[in-house]
Amino acid sequence: ISALAAILLLSFNENSAVAFTPTSTSSAPSLRITPIVKLSNVKLHSAIEDTTPIQSEPVSPSMSLLEQFITEYQQSLEEGSKWATEFGFAEEGEDAPESAFYAIFRAIRQVDAKTNNADGSSSGEKLMGLSGVPMYVPNYILARAEQKHQNAFCDFFHFPHLAKALEEDFLDAQRGSTNNRKGWQVAAVSQPTGSSFNDARMTLPEVNAALEAGTVIFNNIGAHIPRLAGPTLASTDALSLPGALNMYVTAKGMRTSAPPHTDRQDVLVVQMEGAKRWRVFTPPTDGDVKPNADPFARGKGEDSLPLHTLLEGSEGRLGSELLMDVVTREGDVLYIPAGFPHTTDTVEESNDVDYDTSIHLTFNIDTHVWDLDYLAARSAALQRNKVNDALSPQSENRYVGKVNQLPQNIRSQLVDALPLEFLDIVPSESPDFMKGIAKQLATKCNLVDEATGQSAELSEASYVEALERIHSYGSDILDVHRDMYLAAVEEGRLRKAEDAMTAHLKKDDGEVTMSNERMQRLSLFRVRPFFEQIESLKKDLNSWCVSGEFIAQESAASSQLDPNWQFTAALKVGDEVEADLGGAFFAGKIAQVTGNTYNVVFFDGDRENGLERDQIKLLNPPTAADEDEFDTTGMTPKEIKRMRKKMEKKKRI
Repeated sequence: ISALAAILLLSFNENSAVAFTPTSTSSAPSLRITPIVKLSNVKLHSAIEDTTPIQSEPVSPSMSLLEQFITEYQQSLEEGSKWATEFGFAEEGEDAPESAFYAIFRAIRQVDAKTNNADGSSSGEKLMGLSGVPMYVPNYILARAEQKHQNAFCDFFHFPHLAKALEEDFLDAQRGSTNNRKGWQVAAVSQPTGSSFNDARMTLPEVNAALEAGTVIFNNIGAHIPRLAGPTLASTDALSLPGALNMYVTAKGMRTSAPPHTDRQDVLVVQMEGAKRWRVFTPPTDGDVKPNADPFARGKGEDSLPLHTLLEGSEGRLGSELLMDVVTREGDVLYIPAGFPHTTDTVEESNDVDYDTSIHLTFNIDTHVWDLDYLAARSAALQRNKVNDALSPQSENRYVGKVNQLPQNIRSQLVDALPLEFLDIVPSESPDFMKGIAKQLATKCNLVDEATGQSAELSEASYVEALERIHSYGSDILDVHRDMYLAAVEEGRLRKAEDAMTAHLKKDDGEVTMSNERMQRLSLFRVRPFFEQIESLKKDLNSWCVSGEFIAQESAASSQLDPNWQFTAALKVGDEVEADLGGAFFAGKIAQVTGNTYNVVFFDGDRENGLERDQIKLLNPPTAADEDEFDTTGMTPKEIKRMRKKMEKKKRI
């Protein structure tokens, strides 16, 4: 163990546990782990029995990944302070929590840059992706870097802030399921009780009632609550990457607050209030058994990732190993790479710990969501050049199917994110950088060709062209996200000024009187135009990739479709769609048809039931071959499959 890591251990306070990356010689992704050491007088949960460090190659001869991260954080604080001053979060020379949020994401950016070579290849340990390293940093270590008693994240957002946001705005939330043997499902926290504005709003009592049954999840909350827009903007600017912020609120004593699952995003968790236990595992190695299971959405929706199978270890059915077993408390930070299973609970083994709710913020590093990885670049290049893709998935989700049947080391390289500085460069001014990334892309594509027997034989120029188009698309998506968070920040400042002028108009019970003009600025309406821009950009990228090929191959039947077929054509179970959820469209599949309403399951396992036809956009035009010769209304996918087999049997007879 390095000298600095040893110092960190010796300086432990009594209520902390720390994990850090040791040094070693093994290069297997599954061995790049962060062992956990528990030194708390307060009994936590079961510790990992074997804490023997597994050796792995350091980033540099003298610094482990965690040491480098802490160093980068400390060096980024001044830059964060300048950023916070520029955007009005603090006066010059003052400290603001937003500056620390900026610094911690800048540290991630710097560590990623130093583990990616100029030619796009990687060296040493990595933070991100399936070969990444999870990392836990307790409050007091960050506080020492800031030269303070506690770090800047403490006291930033507590339950009263949420209560105030519910009063001031029109928010939406879901309640998560708690069965650790089944996939994570969600249901709406509230339903409209009438036709008026107040009847449709989610209330604090409804949130409290939901907390008795599971975790309350606020997705993309950084675009909705002005107080959280600053940190979300900080993460976006520091990483030069479109990102999002989710918030999770759990009552104390919840035995399963989130069933085991994986995420499409690399995530940074910041504990805001209370405590939460986290168990993090290596990615499952059962892809050859379940190729149609998205490695970035395991344990969600219909896919199950039972805790007891994860705990079977490397020789078990999933081949996963327990990496971390930590309890985060206020101000603690936890980093989990995309594709790493994790589960949480809020059960305390000591009654001495006093809190009612656990609140943590999850910042999403959305490389895979916005096509900023090598798999997406490969797909774009092949589509653009009309080359058959040996990994072509049967759905819109490129992370399922044949890609999961590739050798594990090839798949891991292929789904790696592009370097975080990718959107910072100007392609025309950085030809060597683009050629370096193109060379890496070509190398990964050649590995796929060898494994599948395909021979794409694309030129370097073809790869560069695809990367330049993805760069343009990603930059536009980044700009939309920045504008969305800036709009929320400005809304918060406007509300503060209005509240100061209208404080005398408050009712005796403290309820705020909301003007019609202010009502029109609620986040429900404010975010919609930004998501419409995002949808337009996604369409433009897809059109560029197919290069008009679809129009040229359009059938006679398709040409007779209603011009508005995306919102009028009949839907059936299994159709790829996008559903309108409060002004933003999200990709999913039709799970069930009941009369004139539809149930949709999204890529991350979330479900939305009872949607009307005009809320659903069909992605692919129906053809005669697609139509079933029987009514699928009310049938489940299994029932439809059985019926199709019967129909095929009748045809053969």
